[in-house]
Amino acid sequence: MDTDVPSAVADEALAVVGEALTNVARHARATRAEVSITAAEGNLTVTVTDNGVGLSAGGRRSGLRNLTERAEGLGGRMEVAGRDDGERGTCLEWKVPLVPPTG
Repeated sequence: MDTDVPSAVADEALAVVGEALTNVARHARATRAEVSITAAEGNLTVTVTDNGVGLSAGGRRSGLRNLTERAEGLGGRMEVAGRDDGERGTCLEWKVPLVPPTG
């Protein structure tokens, strides 16, 4: 990971990638997953997309709740939705500031 990314942020981001890929493997029935990690404009963005079955309505989603809490703990956010590129599957975007707020 880029040395400009603080270790606390990098550690959380790597945990997020692991959890997201675990979710894909367990639930998505996907044949492909893609991970993108970008540091730009003061933020670190982790994007994980797959070509699986998408989110089921009313699922438990404790793993997604954990990812959201990780983002919020660093002053960021996490969104998950169907892909917007016309393909089947899910897109998760986890975005946090490179310099988390203090306090």
